[in-house]
Amino acid sequence: MFNSGSPVKGKDFIDRKKHLPLFKSYLDNNQHIMIKAPRRFGKTSLIKHIFEHEKDYEFIYIDLRLNHTLDSLSKQILDKAYSFVKIENFIKQTKNSLLNLLKSIKTISIPDIAEVTIDLVSKENNPIELFIHSLDVADKIASSKEINIKIIFDEFQDITKLYDKHILEILRSAAQHHENITYVFLGSIETIMTEIFESKSSPFFHFASVIKLEGLDIEELYQYTIKQFDKQKIIYDKNIIHQAIKFLGGHPEYSAKVLQTLYINATLEKISIDEQAIIDAISFRIIENRAYLDEIISKLKTKKHHFEVVYEMANGIEHTLDSATLYNTRVLLENIGVIKKIEKGQYEIVDIFLKVLLKQHDDAMVALDCRLYIEI
Repeated sequence: MFNSGSPVKGKDFIDRKKHLPLFKSYLDNNQHIMIKAPRRFGKTSLIKHIFEHEKDYEFIYIDLRLNHTLDSLSKQILDKAYSFVKIENFIKQTKNSLLNLLKSIKTISIPDIAEVTIDLVSKENNPIELFIHSLDVADKIASSKEINIKIIFDEFQDITKLYDKHILEILRSAAQHHENITYVFLGSIETIMTEIFESKSSPFFHFASVIKLEGLDIEELYQYTIKQFDKQKIIYDKNIIHQAIKFLGGHPEYSAKVLQTLYINATLEKISIDEQAIIDAISFRIIENRAYLDEIISKLKTKKHHFEVVYEMANGIEHTLDSATLYNTRVLLENIGVIKKIEKGQYEIVDIFLKVLLKQHDDAMVALDCRLYIEI
């Protein structure tokens, strides 16, 4: 319980009342979907829960962060597609066991397209050709087996890094002809995902239904938490637990880590959970994430005005930049997922731990025995 660092599945998956039924309804109706949410907000946990735990759908999951070329992406799709017809490691076999592979493809219902795959993989071809072919293979295999395959692209906004911006037009043109594939696009840079799927000038405009994944429901997480604490007969202040969960804003990973710390401290050290225990737990987890947060800050400092604007936001300081510069800086900060727009002229920092860290005025907090002031 209160697991973090890996996708949450099974009984420890806290059902997203607003998102899960809608998502499953779209999948059941073979509707393409785009899900956008900040990093560490539970997109992968949602996917893993539905596709791996419930096992209601046939799927191919692709994390674009793990693919550095379009060629490697295409080959990963091909390997997974051919596994549906019981041919494992298709790409490897084209190099090491071609004779056995040729025998294997004679047993499937679409041997002709498999021969085309072997030909394309064995030659130096245009990467776009292989990419489109990989998707066509998945569609034809799905058709031959009379199933619908869900292809999930995680961190989809990174696809232009594998080729160029024209990859979007090419993918859209191919995808519209696939009758046996449902595409699911996940992305953590909300402004880029919005531009791809909601801008009228984008080839993907109106292609997929859009789901914006918010934080975990505060009341749902609170009820789950006190239920787990009561099982272990942990003594706690209900109000302070609720305030802490509200402070964390439903952030899936940070909430899990802080609640895990409280749970472990209370069960191992036999202490009750009060306000000081909450502050200690949040402090510990912010320090634990210091390297990650410092990396964000370092990147902000490499861009003109970026750190200045975010620091002023965290500390409630009135901005000193002229309106045009401030607007352009905010747009760039949105594009890298550091801030998000609440309403016209109002923004907030996406990462609550980053916001807390930027409010500290004493660099000595890097020490492990530091005390952070956190308003709960």
